[in-house]
Amino acid sequence: MIRIIFCFFLGWAGSLQAQQVWEIVRVGRVDYVSLDSFAKFYGFKMPEEIEPNRPFVMSSAFGNLTMTLDSREMKWKGSRYWLSHSLRRESDVVLVPRVDLVKTFDPLLRPNAEIAKRPVQGVVIDPGHGGGDEGTRAARGLSEKTANLDVGKRLARLLDDANVPWILTRTKDRYLDHGDRSKLATDRPGFIFVSIHFNEDSSRSSEGWETYSLSPQYAPSTSSGGSLVGDEDQIWPGNSYDHHNFLLTQAIHRSAVLSTTNAPFDRGVKRARFKVLRLAGSPSVLVEGGFMSNPREASLMRTEGYRQQVAEWIFKGVMAYRKSQEMTPSPSRLSIETKEKTSSSTPQLRPVMNLESVPPFKPKVAVSNPVVSTGTNAQNPTPVPQTNAVDGEVRRAVPVTPVKKGN
Repeated sequence: MIRIIFCFFLGWAGSLQAQQVWEIVRVGRVDYVSLDSFAKFYGFKMPEEIEPNRPFVMSSAFGNLTMTLDSREMKWKGSRYWLSHSLRRESDVVLVPRVDLVKTFDPLLRPNAEIAKRPVQGVVIDPGHGGGDEGTRAARGLSEKTANLDVGKRLARLLDDANVPWILTRTKDRYLDHGDRSKLATDRPGFIFVSIHFNEDSSRSSEGWETYSLSPQYAPSTSSGGSLVGDEDQIWPGNSYDHHNFLLTQAIHRSAVLSTTNAPFDRGVKRARFKVLRLAGSPSVLVEGGFMSNPREASLMRTEGYRQQVAEWIFKGVMAYRKSQEMTPSPSRLSIETKEKTSSSTPQLRPVMNLESVPPFKPKVAVSNPVVSTGTNAQNPTPVPQTNAVDGEVRRAVPVTPVKKGN
């Protein structure tokens, strides 16, 4: 059973004259919108039938969107993305997660409609690991920390040739704390943060390229399987750049997986709460450029030619994002107006792109005496609460759960 929370009108600024009504519905702790209203909003043609576990295609003048009922995977213009929650059907209504409407679909389908552009002034290149933190060592004769640094230096040369300012978080084999890495971008207004890694898995058959942006507030990380684990309501500095994080991440991802030469297997654009992303006060991305635990990919990584290609894919993605932030903004296709409250029990109405209307939920573990400070950033002048947590040294690029004080 679905429960309607509220609705409001969206008036098209284009050829459509009639106003469309959105219904926000709650299933458990998750807000959804109907697929039908989603299709009308973005101009997609609804399929005649939608069957469980079978991909369906929604077409538009701008491209085809492939999704599957009861799945978090979707494809847009040939590349793969992961949603926060699965599409679902309740009372014969197909539902799309509202957090994905705001944090995935809107930046993907309307990148310049609601959020101000942020010109790129430079790039902080972060070769992951270093020193005693070797990362994975599955590739014979090459450790991850060495491959990361080599690709980082190659990326720096490409940016230098393009007259784009850059800084490397490390230029030799040494360990650097995650917070110190992120701070190099935070302290440089207009810079973006690119963390370079290679992957590993217990299965030697795992392969491909995956690219991560920070999980938005109220959204689970991709590795959670769509489950809310209890830390999603926390605010980190990196949450202030959700829109630009996603644009940067998908630009780099598409550059690699849609390459005409040696394109890696597409594992998708994903979300995670990696510490370097959580702490970054700038648009940021973490790249996993293949599996050192996979014999074929490990053989490629040991060659200078392939590591150069990885650097070029990242470079082309960075430049595509940089160009998108310098173009003349396109006008928004729609205007938003709220509907009058129908009763005293109807909650205050908010625009659909405002995530603040997604109510927080209680973590599984209660936090006692949390340490909270306030800060500001250039994109969002209002104070942003920042939770101080103590993390141990992270040896691999895996999501880090904040340690709750007092537990």
